[in-house]
Amino acid sequence: MTRFSHPAFAKLSPKIERAAKELHQIEDYLSTHGSEMARGDWGAVGAVSLGLHNIYNGIEDVLLSLANDVDGLVPKGLSMHQDILDQMSAEIAGIRPAVLNRELYEALGELKGFRHLVRHRYGFDLKTDKVEENLERARIAFPAFVAAVVTLENLLLREDTSDEGDRN
Repeated sequence: MTRFSHPAFAKLSPKIERAAKELHQIEDYLSTHGSEMARGDWGAVGAVSLGLHNIYNGIEDVLLSLANDVDGLVPKGLSMHQDILDQMSAEIAGIRPAVLNRELYEALGELKGFRHLVRHRYGFDLKTDKVEENLERARIAFPAFVAAVVTLENLLLREDTSDEGDRN
């Protein structure tokens, strides 16, 4: 389990663990139902798609928490799903560096689009190759995302420690 020390990060561990568990459950499911997925079986494609949907939701939930607790501004409105990615890919002078590098930003943008398809098209347009492509994307992006969050926390903890040294 990812453990955090910085107060703004304390509530992130369960969110990250739920998303990690979802990815693990997809892998477990595919270990016994991979041939069904490869054949484009509706149930297998739907199960993996829903898992990917849930992983992205967890990632977005973490980003929204960071926006609230670190940045002090949470995007709202119809474009909030894109706005949170844009916000987290930008450095905020005096507050934090960019959380998402270009590669991670693009991967999460693709997963966001896939999540939208799953959520709003009810599985009618789910193509096996696109599901597999997004699964591979999640396998790479999720650990990179967790590493980016850990890196941000470490940076903020170092800054807090150096601020304390300045006051003494």
